Amino acid sequence: MIRPSVYRNVARQLHISLQSEPVVTDAFLAVAGHIFSAGITWGKVVSLYAVAAGLAVDCVRQAQPAMVHALVDCLGEFVRKTLATWLRRRGGWTDVLKCVVSTDPGLRSHWLVAALCSFGRFLKAAFFVLLPER
Repeated sequence: MIRPSVYRNVARQLHISLQSEPVVTDAFLAVAGHIFSAGITWGKVVSLYAVAAGLAVDCVRQAQPAMVHALVDCLGEFVRKTLATWLRRRGGWTDVLKCVVSTDPGLRSHWLVAALCSFGRFLKAAFFVLLPER
C-alpha cells in the first residue's frame, strides 16, 4: 500500500465513536460508497478490505469486539450487492493476481504483502471476536 497510515485509526479519521452498530456500519458504507463512486478496480477492492480491517482493529482495541460482527456482515453484504457481478465477470478472486504481475519482483511482493497483511489484521480481529469467552 502506498499510504498505510490511511488504514490505521480509521474510526478516529472518520470522527466516529464505536459505541453503536449503526454508526460503525453507516460510516463503513459511506466510505465504501466513496471508494467505488468512480468505478471498481482491484486496488479499490483491496482498499475496502483494508478499511474494514482498520475498523475491526479499532473495535477490538476500544473494547467493542461485538461491533466486528456487524462490520463483517456489512462488508459481506456490500460485496454481495455491489461487487459480486464485477468479480464474476473477472473470473473470481484469483483475478487479483493479474494486477500484481510485474517484472520487478520487489514491487509485486510489496503489494501482495501489504494486501495480505491488511486482510490478516481483519481476520485476526474477527477471530478474537468470534472466540467464545471463557
